[in-house]
Amino acid sequence: MGRRNLRLFSLLCAALFLLAPGTAAAGMNGVTRLALVSASTAHDGGPLLAGIDIGLAKGWKTYWREPGDSGIAPTFDWSQSENVADVEVRWPAPQRFDEPGDITFGYRNELLLPLRVVPQDPALPVTLRLSMFYGVCSDKICVPREAELALALPPGTEEGGIAPTPDAARLRAALGRVPVAPADPDMLTVGWRADAAPTLEVRLAQCGTGCTPPALIVDGPPNVWFGTPEVTRERDTVLYSVPAEVLSTAMLDGEEIAFILSGPDKAFVLRKTMR
Repeated sequence: MGRRNLRLFSLLCAALFLLAPGTAAAGMNGVTRLALVSASTAHDGGPLLAGIDIGLAKGWKTYWREPGDSGIAPTFDWSQSENVADVEVRWPAPQRFDEPGDITFGYRNELLLPLRVVPQDPALPVTLRLSMFYGVCSDKICVPREAELALALPPGTEEGGIAPTPDAARLRAALGRVPVAPADPDMLTVGWRADAAPTLEVRLAQCGTGCTPPALIVDGPPNVWFGTPEVTRERDTVLYSVPAEVLSTAMLDGEEIAFILSGPDKAFVLRKTMR
């Protein structure tokens, strides 16, 4: 079974699990909390920091925007919000979950998704209303779920009626895990190996003694699958050999691919055009 068909098959199985007796209870046990939160008690008329807070029971996970072979990609509908001009979801770097014949990307224990919310009228209250579809999985079952969430924030007053919330520090920490462009884009070089089946050779410079090689996730076009990198060292350079499932490397000529490097303290994203 091809990987694209495998993913469709897995999603169908998840839907059937949802309809099975007792599955709803199992799904509820997978999520320990679910809410919209904010970094401040009110807004000042400019962009504000909010978030989707998902707590997960032990052994459960949820998925990144590109869930991999068999994950469930979340979707967000903000159309019922009031006095909101724009909502931008910012994704912290995910983990890669490697199983035999199945690679997925997501989060264990909890996920706090930062949101950049832009009010339409700075003088009026902001009400976020979210209709969300997402999935949670344990080792034995995957459950699609739906949720309706809301959060209201009044405008701040001239007397300074804006204060940080208990979630402010967590939101800023989650924002710090969102991949950003590095100061030196040449720290990463990418090319195809000539001596192997389609394999990307990704070289990370400036990772010397004491440097823990960051995890690498390759985010490419939807018709191409990238496998688990093999990681080796050449002095201060980390070499990632990434197998690719593609009929011909020429299919990727001119395509932009994102390379996400996730370390213990920081995450970077570098975009390279394949040639």
